[in-house]
Amino acid sequence: MKMKRRLKRRPTAGSETKSYENIEVSQVVKENLEHLKNILGESMDVKILFFDDRPIPFVVCFIEGLVNKQQIDLSILQPIHDWQDGEEDVFAEKLIGQIEVSSVVSKHQLFGHIITPVLKGQVAVFVDGLKEAYTIPLEFFPTRGIDEPESQTTVRGPREGFIETLQINTTLLRRRISNPQLRFKSLQVGNITKTSVLVAYMKNKADQQVLNEVMNRLHNLDTEKVFEGGMIEELIDENGYTPFPTFQSTERPDIAAAALAEGKIVIMMEGTPFVLITPVTFISFFQAAEDYYSHYDLSILVRLIRLVSFAISISLPGMFIAVTSFHQELIPPNLLISLAAQREGVPFPAFVEALIMEVIFEILREAGIRMPRPIGSAVSIVGAIVIGESAVAAGLVSPAIVIVVSLTAISSFVSPYYAFSGAARLLRFLLMVLAATVGMYGIIMFMLALFIHLCSLTSMGRPYFTSLAPFTDEQDDTMLRLPFWWKNTKFYKKWNADR
Repeated sequence: MKMKRRLKRRPTAGSETKSYENIEVSQVVKENLEHLKNILGESMDVKILFFDDRPIPFVVCFIEGLVNKQQIDLSILQPIHDWQDGEEDVFAEKLIGQIEVSSVVSKHQLFGHIITPVLKGQVAVFVDGLKEAYTIPLEFFPTRGIDEPESQTTVRGPREGFIETLQINTTLLRRRISNPQLRFKSLQVGNITKTSVLVAYMKNKADQQVLNEVMNRLHNLDTEKVFEGGMIEELIDENGYTPFPTFQSTERPDIAAAALAEGKIVIMMEGTPFVLITPVTFISFFQAAEDYYSHYDLSILVRLIRLVSFAISISLPGMFIAVTSFHQELIPPNLLISLAAQREGVPFPAFVEALIMEVIFEILREAGIRMPRPIGSAVSIVGAIVIGESAVAAGLVSPAIVIVVSLTAISSFVSPYYAFSGAARLLRFLLMVLAATVGMYGIIMFMLALFIHLCSLTSMGRPYFTSLAPFTDEQDDTMLRLPFWWKNTKFYKKWNADR
């Protein structure tokens, strides 16, 4: 008879960490000491101090490097050591009293409510004879200063940017919105990382239905680790696959504060300077903070340039391929003769030319980002010039395709948000394939499918094309940025009243 192999069941992720959550605090401090050693292990940064020479033994537990050790000595340990030996009868009362006046103290009866605060920088104190432990917030760890945002630069406007610490980030928002309606809701995400997440909103502005939807999705996240807001964005997105971002990420406090004032929700996370804004629309990614700090006529021009640049970054290579390969009658005769002369001796069709140059530029773009900053920009610029000229001189590509790819690449940098320009980069290759196969008909089909896709997207239940499809009357800050005094005119007030 064959023996069946019995496979050992592998423990599920997080089973070890969940086993201690329901352990109750014991009245015997030595039992609590053993629980702490079993849970936290023999890590060198874990400090478990057992004071058994006092009239009533107690344990102090903290993570070195996350707490202010000087504050522990001044507020807890030093006063305890200074007490006289004749005070045994009131030692417990003095110890508890000293703990409660040292800081904001929380009391817990389960280890599951104690270990997580300790791992985040709080101090836990166990006293013999008590079936509850104290956690004291004495967090202290180094943070970087508030610098100018690197991903969203501006000529005119605030120079402050969010950092990786939630407490400082909430302060930056409070400085800009001194209103009691500003609220923050906290929760933890990740079974392993226990990452702190804050949801910021204006109570009198935010849509309660959208707020509830955001909180429900965050509470229902079933993931082991979260290290950056982009991971949360992907986990709570309701659209499945789409190249277009349905959350707006920013590291500028003024943009986040403006979004809150408009009734949007801001999701902040410990460990990243980027916050998420929802719900957003398609037009939101063409609006920059500097539009509101500059004169409205210049802002209108710049916003229109962004829209045109987005269209160029998606369609220009595909249009060039379709026209030169299938629709030469659309090209003026003189230009057609010039293009034919340039392509003489080039062994590849227009599609292969464009594909080669686009791939080369994408490689140079990634190299410029990953290389050290002092030489990254130089390598990307010099590399593009040298490779472009060398390719033309070698007869691999024509000068016209170099101009097309260069203009396309420059247009893709115009978008204020990097994630949105990434969508154009992906769709550009798909449009090139369609243009090379069916010409202008492929471009028309692509554009129709793109608009249908955009109209079907939602951001936290709100249509992605709001103000355009469905069309709304609020057009003062969509394609154009009308002046601020527009809302004070008699015409606007009468028109708004008639609605």
